[in-house]
Amino acid sequence: MMPTDRTLGVGLVGTGWVAASHVRAIQANPHVRLVRMCGRQEARAREKLTRFGADVSDVGFTRRYQDLLDESDIDIVVIATPNHLHAEQAVAAASAKKHILLEKPTGLDVRELIRIRDAVRRTKVRTIVSFVLHYNPFVRFAHWMREAGWLGTIRYARFQYLSRILNEYPGWSWVRRADSGRSHLLAAGCHAVDALRWCTGLEPTEVSAYHTRFTKGYQWPTSIVVNVKLGRRAVGQMVSSTDFMMPYTFGVELMGDRATLVDGLILWKDTPVALAALRRANPFPEVVLREARALDGSPAIRVECEMPASADARQHPFQGEVNELVDCIRAGRESHLNVFDAQKTMEVCLAADRSAARGGRPVSLPLIRP
Repeated sequence: MMPTDRTLGVGLVGTGWVAASHVRAIQANPHVRLVRMCGRQEARAREKLTRFGADVSDVGFTRRYQDLLDESDIDIVVIATPNHLHAEQAVAAASAKKHILLEKPTGLDVRELIRIRDAVRRTKVRTIVSFVLHYNPFVRFAHWMREAGWLGTIRYARFQYLSRILNEYPGWSWVRRADSGRSHLLAAGCHAVDALRWCTGLEPTEVSAYHTRFTKGYQWPTSIVVNVKLGRRAVGQMVSSTDFMMPYTFGVELMGDRATLVDGLILWKDTPVALAALRRANPFPEVVLREARALDGSPAIRVECEMPASADARQHPFQGEVNELVDCIRAGRESHLNVFDAQKTMEVCLAADRSAARGGRPVSLPLIRP
């Protein structure tokens, strides 16, 4: 597809809580226009989106997803439906040569991942998958610290998606079912898996996992601990759970042979990290670095910025992903979060669930050969 300077039309399928965040981000980008949305009941859809802070008073409505694909004024389809619908709708959008913003998880099994991959390969549409923590300042800083060499060679990483989510969480009723949510990793903890891959720059080659069930009302285990081999020498861990008596927490730990980043602290043992030099190199003006102390009193550096500390989609950085997809379409290039990259995250989740179901037996990666 050729680069374009014209305003791009957007069609939205799914009209719930997360969709409202996509709408606000679309409306804040000057190069796109939300043309039409698709849902089951127009009055209810408009009421929900308005309640979640999105103005859709001038947006058309249809009950047929195919109408979005047939509309010549729609260039991009945003898929924000329940998880079990993502793959089929993404394949249809790619086949209609629409660019795609796809909510996670992309697919719930290997077959669905392959279908998405093949459809996008065939039509060469641009895609981005909604792992929005890539646009959170702290996660971006963590990625940069590793990439710029401040941590040295990564030896261990741990990312955690911990919560206590019950009925008050919008959409959680269908997520709790096995057919539409499938597992806690696929429904939520895939954010931790994806962040581990992105921040370490390493691909898991083998996983072993254990899961258990504490909270009633779920058709899948509510806690899972995943151990991974990362590359040839590093190891890592992801924890995904909705069982903890605590507010939502997204834990980030990156341990290298030069320094360690543990949530909001930079720590070291041998050679100190020079605060002045790190401040000069830091490319993120919204990230402030201050002198601090570790629990044992030793010197440390505190990272102060917006943290990934809320499960509320209204506080997530959707603007970054919308802007990146639009820029990629206009420039004729790939996004860094396309369906091909997201497939690797999904494969780790599927392998971990497979290992846990087998009592922790290791599963090798990748599951899908190129």
